Amino acid sequence: MRSRLLVLAVILLTISLGLVGLALDAAFHKSSEAGLKARMESLVYLVLAATEVNDDGSLVFDDDPGDPRLGQPGSGIYASVRGDKDRWASASSLGLSLPQPTQIGTGETAFLPASDESGSFYTFQYGVSWELPGQGMLPVTVTILVDPVELQPELRAFRTGLWRSLGLTGFILVLAQVILLAFGLRPLRQISDDISGIETGRLERLEGNFPIELEPLKRNLNHLLETEKANQGRYRNALDSLAHSLKTPLSVIRSSLPSDASPKTVAIQDAVADMQHLIATRLQRAASSARSSNAPAVDVKTQAERLVASLERVYSQDLIKVDVMIEPELSFYGEQRDFLELAGNLLDNACKYGDGKVRISATAMDSDDSRAGICLQVDDNGPGIAVDEREQLLQRGVRGDERVEGHGLGLAIVLEIVSAYHGEIAIENSDLGGARLSVTLKTR
Repeated sequence: MRSRLLVLAVILLTISLGLVGLALDAAFHKSSEAGLKARMESLVYLVLAATEVNDDGSLVFDDDPGDPRLGQPGSGIYASVRGDKDRWASASSLGLSLPQPTQIGTGETAFLPASDESGSFYTFQYGVSWELPGQGMLPVTVTILVDPVELQPELRAFRTGLWRSLGLTGFILVLAQVILLAFGLRPLRQISDDISGIETGRLERLEGNFPIELEPLKRNLNHLLETEKANQGRYRNALDSLAHSLKTPLSVIRSSLPSDASPKTVAIQDAVADMQHLIATRLQRAASSARSSNAPAVDVKTQAERLVASLERVYSQDLIKVDVMIEPELSFYGEQRDFLELAGNLLDNACKYGDGKVRISATAMDSDDSRAGICLQVDDNGPGIAVDEREQLLQRGVRGDERVEGHGLGLAIVLEIVSAYHGEIAIENSDLGGARLSVTLKTR
């Protein structure tokens, strides 16, 4: 948000200051031309003061018109006087081919800025008339030409100072904008940091003082977190009460059975045991569906090593070796019991059906996400699983080898946990020679 606001502010400042600069430059240019026109008009009066008219209508000019630049060839300022019979040009125009302006009426003035029409010169003309004794009036036009170069140093100095000043002003305004955004958006940054802390399990609620505009957001978020936590606790308590209530009737049924070993008694006892197991499993799955969306981080490697240590003791007679290939920093943001049951079932199956070598590995799904899901893989060096049997093995009660003890619930339980976390499970061939079970678990 701060970056977007800063980029937008820079763009708007650049456009605004650019328009202001262009407007000031145009205004100064016009002001400079107005000043030049006033100077050219004063040169007209100097030239007229140095001009005399004889009784016969001929013009007489003073060699010094009063401005030394008019006597310096190529000075950039040129004067001319044109009557009916005579024409005079200042010494500054010697050797130059200058435009020949037309005459204008008596008492008229004309100013033309530098352009193709004026021969790329600033032109100022003034028309006067001399009264001749007994001969009427003699019209005379005084013309002043100024090279545009005369204005360039003034314009260049102004533009340099103008754009430097505007550039410095823009930099100061951008710096002020950065400071204002940093202080103005600090509460939002604090909220973002606190939410990240809640996601990673460091915090349980938003803490700290916020501006009055953000207090409703803080209050509602904390209320939402507290409500979720309370609902989760009530749900778990209800499940515990249900499990406890069912436990007693099942125990009564089991204790009421005859102690003989008749097929009917054995069948009922097995059915009761299956009911107890199924109730426990379903209650645990239902509890997992009520897991907190902001569960604390589970250290994947530590929990995997705990499972491996337990399984190595259980299968010590089979000389099972389990390799753990997990980065120490990897975390799973979900219920710890879900991870333990899922990884435990996968490792237990690999130890049962493998040939002495098992490997568990895990990686993060998205390193840019603060609560990234994980990809978990368990490999073994057993006989593997045929392609046409893989989908069937994920069904409840199906076992890969009837000679191995079990109820066929392991992979079905794994599938339920994966579904609860909106993940996926796949059975593939392992580079160890056996089967590879790949599981993805998402936290969102």
